[in-house]
Amino acid sequence: MADKPLDNASRRSTANDDFPPKNPRLRLEFHSDDLAKPFQEAFDEPITITVNSIVQLADETHLQYWTVTHTSPDRLCKTVVNFPTTLDARLLSTVGDIHRLEVHGDTSSLFSAFDTFDGDTKAAVYDADGVHVVAEFPSSVNTDLVVDAVHDIYPGLDLVSSHTIQTVHVFRHIIEDQLTDRQLTALRIAYFSGYYEQPRMSTGEELAERMGISKQAFHEHLRKAYATIFEHLLENDELSMEVDQ
Repeated sequence: MADKPLDNASRRSTANDDFPPKNPRLRLEFHSDDLAKPFQEAFDEPITITVNSIVQLADETHLQYWTVTHTSPDRLCKTVVNFPTTLDARLLSTVGDIHRLEVHGDTSSLFSAFDTFDGDTKAAVYDADGVHVVAEFPSSVNTDLVVDAVHDIYPGLDLVSSHTIQTVHVFRHIIEDQLTDRQLTALRIAYFSGYYEQPRMSTGEELAERMGISKQAFHEHLRKAYATIFEHLLENDELSMEVDQ
């Protein structure tokens, strides 16, 4: 008897059998109703700040990429640079009342604290409803130590949820294993700072300065990162997907 063709569910099941073991991560969610008040008071009008991504730099500082809803971009930047953990900030783009910012944060910020525990910030929102932050850590992390570190920076930011998720990031793991730290940093800040936009929001010289390297070295890191990514995309038949359970 001829074999029956696999239906879609069977194909997915068979494909998943070929995946590497899933990587358990601990997702912690923090919230504060009162912590957003200083942000609202600083701007004297409604504001929503969404931190879209964090890129760690070699000197242990980091770049934050924000999307902000606010009426005055000039006042926005002037206020942000006065935050205690901000080294500097620059406006990347403005469309109406929606702005994209790059914020250079120091080692005493919340996001740097997460990084010391090998944590990744997944979401951070500051608005009229409070502050809500989501981060993921290795499953073996000591939650009490993470909470203590958070309270050292923001005493009112409390842990409201903790659960383990199972993830598979096949292609991302391949790329991160193959790229050097500087190649990966160059690639990420180029993407998040609008280097690939038309017109560009950031120049190669500006991004090289962020990394503390020459413009030529920055472009060389990008070139090698491109070559590695294209090799895996075009020459290797790797299955890639993300699964959260």
